[in-house]
Amino acid sequence: MIQLTVNGRSREVDVEPEMPLLWVLRDVLDLKGPKFGCGIAQCGACTVHVNGEPTRSCSFPVSAAAGK
Repeated sequence: MIQLTVNGRSREVDVEPEMPLLWVLRDVLDLKGPKFGCGIAQCGACTVHVNGEPTRSCSFPVSAAAGK
């Protein structure tokens, strides 16, 4: 289980640690704000804030966001 804070709410997800944060947000938590664009962190469609910093979620493992 990985614990995340998403939109101010604590959430726990049971996924592989290397799963991209984008797919956790879209497929597991059913949040459709971040989009899939290029898949190589170039276009910015998947950008989310992690601790106030813009982060390309398509190439950011969910384990790196744990506890944040």
